[in-house]
Amino acid sequence: MSYQSRKKYKSRREKNETTRKNTLRILFFLGLGFLIWLIINRVWVWDWLRWQFYN
Repeated sequence: MSYQSRKKYKSRREKNETTRKNTLRILFFLGLGFLIWLIINRVWVWDWLRWQFYN
C-alpha cells in the first residue's frame, strides 16, 4: 500500500480550518503565559509604568 492511498485528502477549507485552530491555540497559550508573567512581575511592571509616565 503506497503512502498516498493511506493519506486522507484534505480540501483547502479543511487545511485552513486546521491552521486556524492551531494558530488560535498557540495565541491562547502565549497570552496565558504573558498573563502569568504579568502576575509574577506585577510590582516591576507597575514601577516601570510609573517611571514611563513620570512628570
